[in-house]
Amino acid sequence: MSLTQTLRQLSERHTAALPARDRADFEDELDRLRMMRVTEEGLGLGDYLPDFALKDSAGRRWVSSELLDRGPLVLALFRGGWCPYCDLTMVALEEARPAVEALGAQAVGIMPDMPEQVAMTARQRGLGYLLLSDPANAYARLCGLAYELSPNHIRIHRERGRDLPKMHADQKWRLPVPAVFVVRPDARIVFAFSDVDPARWPDPEELITSLDSLRDAHALSNR
Repeated sequence: MSLTQTLRQLSERHTAALPARDRADFEDELDRLRMMRVTEEGLGLGDYLPDFALKDSAGRRWVSSELLDRGPLVLALFRGGWCPYCDLTMVALEEARPAVEALGAQAVGIMPDMPEQVAMTARQRGLGYLLLSDPANAYARLCGLAYELSPNHIRIHRERGRDLPKMHADQKWRLPVPAVFVVRPDARIVFAFSDVDPARWPDPEELITSLDSLRDAHALSNR
């Protein structure tokens, strides 16, 4: 079963299990974000990836330009390890990592949790790719892919024991928009996916296809 199908089934089960009020508030939140055109106004295909300098779980700072000097990037913005959809996608990206690396690329994940939580998430999911901390969603905001939660959406998280401002060292209740990009070494984005619905992610095969095309184009340009 593909990642897309697995996520769809999980979403259907979760939605059916939600209390009516929570279901309505979550759907209202998605409608609000769609009306705000968050994904349309954020980082997208053909844009250049903004520079970042973010720390991993051990406190080492990684700079985007240095990573891109090594080759293309597959870059994903995750909401956090508490999100079951991100959880499945993180693991799917790990499973695709050998194919990504075989094409000369590197996978990198970014999440708003602090380094200690990033370390726990990477360890629990068995992730071998870089997972970086983005406190207060500073980088996601730079990409235009972070939003402030509505009061009803805040209520849902509070009732589940998630204090997002504390978890993210933030002053506001914010989350990143789930997103994944394939980025050329010159920082140009050649594949872009973002959706305010956390249950929607592309299949890793789409990323591999994009990297394949990128390698073929590079080979032709060097003839």
